[in-house]
Amino acid sequence: MGKVDNAGGFVALSGGGLSALKLGKPIMVKPSESFGQNILLEAPPAPRRGKKFMVALTISVVVLAWSFHGAKIRPGELVEGIPQIGQTLARMLPPDFSKITQAKHYYFPKNLSWGELLLPAPLDEADARARQRWWDNTFPQTVMGATLETIQMALAGTFLALLAAFPLGFLAARNTTPHPAVYHSVRLVLNLVRTIPDLALGLLFVAAVGLGAFAGTIALAIHTATVLGKLLSESVENIDEGVVEAIQATGAGYSQTLSFAVLPQILPDLISFTLYRFETNIRAASVLGLIGAGGIGYLMNTSFRTFQYQEAAAIVLVLIGLVMVVDHLSSRLRSFVV
Repeated sequence: MGKVDNAGGFVALSGGGLSALKLGKPIMVKPSESFGQNILLEAPPAPRRGKKFMVALTISVVVLAWSFHGAKIRPGELVEGIPQIGQTLARMLPPDFSKITQAKHYYFPKNLSWGELLLPAPLDEADARARQRWWDNTFPQTVMGATLETIQMALAGTFLALLAAFPLGFLAARNTTPHPAVYHSVRLVLNLVRTIPDLALGLLFVAAVGLGAFAGTIALAIHTATVLGKLLSESVENIDEGVVEAIQATGAGYSQTLSFAVLPQILPDLISFTLYRFETNIRAASVLGLIGAGGIGYLMNTSFRTFQYQEAAAIVLVLIGLVMVVDHLSSRLRSFVV
């Protein structure tokens, strides 16, 4: 094809060589055969779908059909059950927030004032025991107390998990592990423990330490540590090795290389993963409450089992609001540090 040169003339490629055309009206030059082919004809041919492709497609369809059959997917029953869903939702409306707004549901000690109850003021022995019983036993059984306990469980569990996952992430990465045996051992432990559900861990620790938030917090910490360890190890394996080589060329040791070459590169991922797991642990803590491991899930389960649907709806809305607030705050925090 031709093009206009700096002087305004028309220059064309013809027969593999340059031919200068006189200035003035541009003269169209017939393109050579090599340049005149249709570009669509030069596109690569469509891949041939042979027997292997058809076999793979057939196996995929069979496996999907098998999974749908095993999952008892029956759309007709779902359509027939929609009226029952509507009836259940109707029983939940309007939500009953009386257990949140009315003071009588908090069972405040009658002989203690607000200041004596909320502030760490010195009290006599009887009043001090009454205040301690209210904070330890009564307040966690209220909706607001269970909500705060859920946040405390998620926050404490995430922090403990981060302390354990931080070194495990380096040991479980191929490029930072001190020895292949350490790499395979840590990977094996992370994979095994991560397969245990939160509820199963919660039941184990409820049997060990009894009902309450402590069992749920330990269950969250262990499960979250394995997940964070896995994610951090993959982040470490994806770092720029050139930075590591540059630091090592200065004579830096193992710990110095991790501190100045690896950690700065994985820090954004570390913060993002930790905040995401904190959001997830808010929901997981509420589920652990179903087995008595603390949190708002216990109250929600009790309300549903006693057919207090309006009260249960209020608890569900509180939980939804809590998750939304935590998600917003973590997003703002992530935007500041990442």
